[in-house]
Amino acid sequence: MNRICGVLTILALTTAPALAHHHHASRHASHHAEASQGFTANASFYGGGPRRYEPNSHTANGELFNMWDMTAAHRSLPMGTRLRLTYAGRSVVVRINDRGPAVWTGRSLDVSRGAATQLGLIERGTGQVRVEVIGKS
Repeated sequence: MNRICGVLTILALTTAPALAHHHHASRHASHHAEASQGFTANASFYGGGPRRYEPNSHTANGELFNMWDMTAAHRSLPMGTRLRLTYAGRSVVVRINDRGPAVWTGRSLDVSRGAATQLGLIERGTGQVRVEVIGKS
């Protein structure tokens, strides 16, 4: 019985990374096809709460968090990607510098308070924004 468990463990450990890579690669490829054409994202903003008051709070790329910068968080777009976001007839250009939002939130993009203010997203808190990838900074 121990030998069978050992074999199954080894099998699981050797195949899981390959399967995970395949899943990530296919998701990544489909996301890039989607991004090149533009897409719609359920977005919210961040820049209040605990992070607002932490003097040394850093984003995922290592820079200090500034809620008034034109920045955004996305789970998989490369750091430095520039996006044109359009909401309710207003547009703003943001740069990806953080990771998030959490999958369980149902959102795929978090924008800084500064970007949300310019878009008019502050009042509702969340909304469907049109996203156009315009390059990398």
